[in-house]
Amino acid sequence: MDESPAEDRRLDFIEDYVLRTLQVKHDRWQKCVSCEENLRVLQDFLDAPGQGSLVVSVTAAGLLQPAAGFTFQSGIKAVYFLKTRNTQLSPDRMKDYLVCGDLSYAPLDHLSVLVDEVVAPLLSNSSNHTEWPQVVSQEVRHLIHSLKSNVFVVSGQVQGKTLLSLPVSFEGRGKAALETDKRGEIVDKSIIHSLESAVIEWSHQIRAVVKQDSAKLLVEGKNPTPHTELLLWKNRCADLECIYSQLTSHKGNTMKILLDAVESSYSLAFQNILRDVLAALEEAKDICTYLTPLQHLIEDMENREFSDVKSQIGPMMHTVCLVWANSRYYNTPARLIVLLQEICNVFIQQARGYLVPEELFKGEVSESLLKVQTSLNILELFRSTYKDRRANLDQYQRNGSMVKPWDFSPALVFSGLDHFIHRVKAAENILLTAANLLKLEKLEIGGVQGRTLSQQVQLLYQDFIERFKILTEKPYDLDFLDLNNKEFEEDVRDFKLMVDDTDRRLGAIFCHAFDDASGLEHAFKVLDMFGGLLERPLVAQDVLDIYPHLVNMFGKDLDCCKDLYCRHIKTANELGEFCDISKNMPEVAGRLRWAQELQLRIQTSFSKFRHLSYP
Repeated sequence: MDESPAEDRRLDFIEDYVLRTLQVKHDRWQKCVSCEENLRVLQDFLDAPGQGSLVVSVTAAGLLQPAAGFTFQSGIKAVYFLKTRNTQLSPDRMKDYLVCGDLSYAPLDHLSVLVDEVVAPLLSNSSNHTEWPQVVSQEVRHLIHSLKSNVFVVSGQVQGKTLLSLPVSFEGRGKAALETDKRGEIVDKSIIHSLESAVIEWSHQIRAVVKQDSAKLLVEGKNPTPHTELLLWKNRCADLECIYSQLTSHKGNTMKILLDAVESSYSLAFQNILRDVLAALEEAKDICTYLTPLQHLIEDMENREFSDVKSQIGPMMHTVCLVWANSRYYNTPARLIVLLQEICNVFIQQARGYLVPEELFKGEVSESLLKVQTSLNILELFRSTYKDRRANLDQYQRNGSMVKPWDFSPALVFSGLDHFIHRVKAAENILLTAANLLKLEKLEIGGVQGRTLSQQVQLLYQDFIERFKILTEKPYDLDFLDLNNKEFEEDVRDFKLMVDDTDRRLGAIFCHAFDDASGLEHAFKVLDMFGGLLERPLVAQDVLDIYPHLVNMFGKDLDCCKDLYCRHIKTANELGEFCDISKNMPEVAGRLRWAQELQLRIQTSFSKFRHLSYP
């Protein structure tokens, strides 16, 4: 082409159609063609024989975006251009070689209208079948009706409804067939066959609605909440009401009467479908009535900070018990187990959001430990509340009717929650270990070997810091609470082996420090320095052997005190006076002071035994 892109009349044709159809202003088109990439797409469509389609859409920002093919995005306005020949387009033949149109917001609705208003009338018109064999004509009619039915059913599914399509022979001929039967004439067998086929198809559609079960999501490994359960029953109730209204409509009643009149074997099947739908509708209404109060409690719990949900656990379990005791259809173990598992999923989600696993090991150990312990307390409270309600279901009986017990295994309910609790406890153990072993930084041991032992303690501290840093800096896909993450469990095992080795070495250091103690007072100072570290299981095994020695040391100190007392009394009896009283004090006050100091020496050592945990 000799024309430049700015003067290309072919672009004017596309511009005019786009602006009129999409109702956008001229400046939007100018912005579109000012972009080299957009202009290249347009030029390729105009000049390249192999480029047969062009779609121009309006983006969310209100800009025009050309594309070489069809890419559906819901809610996006667009127009399309299709070449009728694989050739380069000329300015004078644009209208001859192009098919233009707009793309609907809702393609499925557009397709439904197209099939009903264009395709079906065109291909079903007997005037168009004059030169066709009868077999071909019947097959085309059957395929058209099948297409209409499929589009009709899928449109209903998109809207959350189950739409029952009428048989092809019945549309517009049902009333006539009924009148024929009333006159005693033979009804066209094709109509009866199509009705019976429709009954079979409807039974499959209705069975699919009735068989819907939220347990399917749990089996698939997903984590639904009670909102899923409530939404399922609300949707089922609305869907069943829609189905029931179709079955009891004028056309549905006409089908039933016609099947009864010809004594079809499917008449009973139709009645069974109607009966099953009515029973399922009654069940859905009952369950929706009793589950609705639970929705408000779950929403309230989700809107609270997880640390504040303790007050919601009791009312929530009370409501679950009321559902079990009063609903005629929800008091089966299978359904209650699903509901309780979904409630467990709520607690798991809330705990994960509260703990923030990506940051738990990177913050202050004391704060993270408090969060973990708070979460465990809440989860254990939920389990204990369940146990209490299970044991006291009799209090929900009314009018003398007994309440069925929860005779299913708690493992069916809490398997997922227990796995999560186990993972949180693993995090708690890590943080408790860190809180204890980080104290090694300030541990200073006295005595003859104090300097050497203190250096060994600092080496233990540095080793622990390095291993703890490696553990806490691993991403674990940014979520160590993901129960499918096995890498964390392996690292925890490795970390525990390292901590066990640290504890054994620490126990050995303590024993050396204790043996190096010069006396009872120094021994108690060693105990005070190690403090809570002595309660660690592997350290405690080594510490256990020193308690008899500590008691012996205390016994020797008592013997020493007794010797002092006996010598003091003997001297007083022989000389008639006390020789060890404090200077510059009166005789009576000095004697009392001496007795108090001896008593304090005994009591100070004895009181420290009260703080020791010995089996």
